[in-house]
Amino acid sequence: MTSLANGHLGVFIQGLDCNVHYRAYEGTWSAWQNMDGVKTRYDPVVIPRSAKTRKFDVFIVGFDHCLYHRGWQVGPGWAKDWTKIATNCLGPPAVVSRDNDKFIELAYVGTDHSLKHKRLEENQTWCPAGTETMDWGGKYIYNRGSACSWSTDHVSFFFIGMDSKCYEKRWVRGIEGWNDFELPGIWTIPPRALSQYKYEQKMTVYGLNEESKLFYCGRTGAGDVGGWNHTVFDDGTYSKEIPEAVSFGDSAQRIDVFVVGLDSSVYQKTWTKATGWKDAKKIGGNTIYAPRAVSWGDSSVTRYDLFAVGRDFSMWHLFSNDGDKWLPGDAIWESLGGKMATMAGGKV
Repeated sequence: MTSLANGHLGVFIQGLDCNVHYRAYEGTWSAWQNMDGVKTRYDPVVIPRSAKTRKFDVFIVGFDHCLYHRGWQVGPGWAKDWTKIATNCLGPPAVVSRDNDKFIELAYVGTDHSLKHKRLEENQTWCPAGTETMDWGGKYIYNRGSACSWSTDHVSFFFIGMDSKCYEKRWVRGIEGWNDFELPGIWTIPPRALSQYKYEQKMTVYGLNEESKLFYCGRTGAGDVGGWNHTVFDDGTYSKEIPEAVSFGDSAQRIDVFVVGLDSSVYQKTWTKATGWKDAKKIGGNTIYAPRAVSWGDSSVTRYDLFAVGRDFSMWHLFSNDGDKWLPGDAIWESLGGKMATMAGGKV
């Protein structure tokens, strides 16, 4: 899903027909719309690029293992067709925008298990051009990773190697090229990265260890000084689904992490600057895939929306104005209908 501006939210899914389906919220929910043309193997990846112009980009991997892109903006609406921009994709890309949304950076694991990279330039051309990509090499075990950016001057990608360690590719303006870093811990699922504290350059990356416990690695700063710290939470074990993590605002005074329990319920773990990490809280549901969440609003208005695919393969939804009290009711989810083949799409 993606938030484009206050009062607007979009949700994207892979339907049982393997088409991308889209539903918008602007005070009320629209009907589901079918974005046919290319069948997708996985959940779509969506990146918002401008709250002012309400523009976003959708990426999917077809059954031909090719990567396709389609954009939308207010006025023209959807681009007419899906555009093929890469080949030999093992899974969906990790995508992030930077430099006031002028550029899009993406990376994905190829069918040879090496890492590939591509950039959408400010003039809306891809580099390398056509379906060519930059080969970053390496060998990676999972077919997806994660990306984040704390400012116009930074991008980081995270993927899990064949040794079950998490590796970072980091670009920082003023430091030459893409630099490689290794995070501590053993990672049994793909990571989920989150940037926070824009002006202090903080990142956290979440995963599950060999005991199915939630943990995170965190760091501050662009260079390698201090490295990554590693914290394991001892308040539960969880299903092998990718954690979801969201923060709110430039000051990022709050982080919420959502995981799936062994009972198929969604659990929420919250950090605030005042309280630190709180114990995980059960918020219900009966999900078969990892949940997706988005926080949006301005400095005075915050809204959290949480989405999960139920055992009936339809989309279920909760929302909150403070991140603590979930509506429409405690552990009562509302159905948004639809029929999903995978978890809801979103930024990864």
